[in-house]
Amino acid sequence: MSTRQDTRRVLFVVHTVASANRLLDLVPIFDSDLRVELLFTCPDASAIPTGVDHCFAQLGILPISWTQALDSKFDLAITANHRGDLRKLSAPLMIVSHGVGYTKNSARKTENGKRKTENGNTVYGLTRDWLLHDGEVIPDALVLSHREQWHRLARDVPEALGTAVLAGDPCLDRLRASAFLRERYRERLGVRPHQQLVVISSTWFSRSVFGSWPDLFRQLIAELPADEYRVAAILHPHVWFGHSPHQLRLWLADCLRAGLLLVPPVEGWGATLVAADVVVGDHGAVTTYAAALDHPVLLAAFPETDVAPGTCVHELGRRAPLLDRDRPLRPQLDQVIAGFRPGQHRAVADLVTDLPGEAAARHRALAYELLGLAEPAEPVLTPPLDPDRLVPDTHGKPGSALAFRVTGGRRADGVVTLRRHPADVFRARPLAAPRLTDQHLVVHTEHPDPALRQAAEIVFCHPAELGGGPEILLAANPFCTMLAELTAEGCLLHHRDGTRSRLTPEAAVDPLVLASAAFLHEQLPARFVVQVAAQRVVVRVTPG
Repeated sequence: MSTRQDTRRVLFVVHTVASANRLLDLVPIFDSDLRVELLFTCPDASAIPTGVDHCFAQLGILPISWTQALDSKFDLAITANHRGDLRKLSAPLMIVSHGVGYTKNSARKTENGKRKTENGNTVYGLTRDWLLHDGEVIPDALVLSHREQWHRLARDVPEALGTAVLAGDPCLDRLRASAFLRERYRERLGVRPHQQLVVISSTWFSRSVFGSWPDLFRQLIAELPADEYRVAAILHPHVWFGHSPHQLRLWLADCLRAGLLLVPPVEGWGATLVAADVVVGDHGAVTTYAAALDHPVLLAAFPETDVAPGTCVHELGRRAPLLDRDRPLRPQLDQVIAGFRPGQHRAVADLVTDLPGEAAARHRALAYELLGLAEPAEPVLTPPLDPDRLVPDTHGKPGSALAFRVTGGRRADGVVTLRRHPADVFRARPLAAPRLTDQHLVVHTEHPDPALRQAAEIVFCHPAELGGGPEILLAANPFCTMLAELTAEGCLLHHRDGTRSRLTPEAAVDPLVLASAAFLHEQLPARFVVQVAAQRVVVRVTPG
């Protein structure tokens, strides 16, 4: 039996993890209101329901079945999709956009199974096929983020115009409200102050980045020096749950070993986007939000026939440069970053919403009107994205790699200079791999590729991985010169003759940098200087 029985019941209809991301931005409009109870369900007709139950469990939500939802009465139902038997729900129905407005063309079949002939496509969510059933308008309230959508609706489905409500974009508002946490997000991702965070974003389907250019991830990581860049991947939830998280991690296993940050599909993507220095993407909502946040954007895929004309995504395709697959990638990336000017994507942002900062208030006003309740007296909330939800998939600490190819040497002034590239993706196609001379190999003692371990001049581990002691690990890798034990203070080198050297930097630096710098000395001095990327660090050497 329920403890609270005098509440208005709001049903969130969550078809997919992608729509969960959208609907979670609306949950705070009911913050602390004892008059309202939220319930959640996933329709049986959902195209990709996998992952929704896990999302519910992470948030502590106890969902009801779709059958129970259809058999019950609610005071309001809110969804970000048009599929399923939504019209059979006993509740006023409020539909919000699935992504960044209504921007995607989608081929849809008629009842007799034939494809639509309206240029082969309909705009998802904003045409007669999606909004009408037997001539009746399905939603009681259709939420739009921009007047551009209003004008399209008036042209294509005038019957539904009476249900349309301009209410802004809650996702963009929340991203902008989180901007002050940018450095926290970057720290959570392991991005150091002198590094550029490159985010690769892919929507789903065959014409997306991951569908049409899956090697981009390893090619980009292979080209970018590891101490100057970090690379993160944001993939559409349909990629995660259309194939399975296990399969996705397996496809990207070498990239993960090379330090790729694979961002979780719920909430973490927004914090990563705020933290980005540049975004390489496609026609998906995430890439468009990146432009709206005033980030430099490069397009690695952009199928124009999939994009509705006149929308913010269409405007992005007009303005953002295309990445040339037949040229080295790093110069193109650096050129876009160096040439970017603040406000360059203002036209894109202006088409995402024409009510910036007002989405939470307007969505709350609409929801409470449909509920027949007075709004709470307290201000509506737009909570920033939680840094603690930003826990990317990677090997070891964020941004670290399990193997490096290192080049460098000692200058006339004694300073050791280094440049490092992840070794796991170095076998990407020749165009992506820079030529390295006088290189040495640094590999984790538990790396799954024995060929890399056996070829390494330096093997490394953390203290908890020493097992029976350094002698065992040195014996298991007979061709290496030294074992580097990474500590909180720096690096402890175990030499083959049984001696040890403790390397302590005077500023924070990746301890593997210290090991490589030591390798380049014929005889270790009591003190030396190493430079990697923009970092110049003094290192003290003492007996271990």
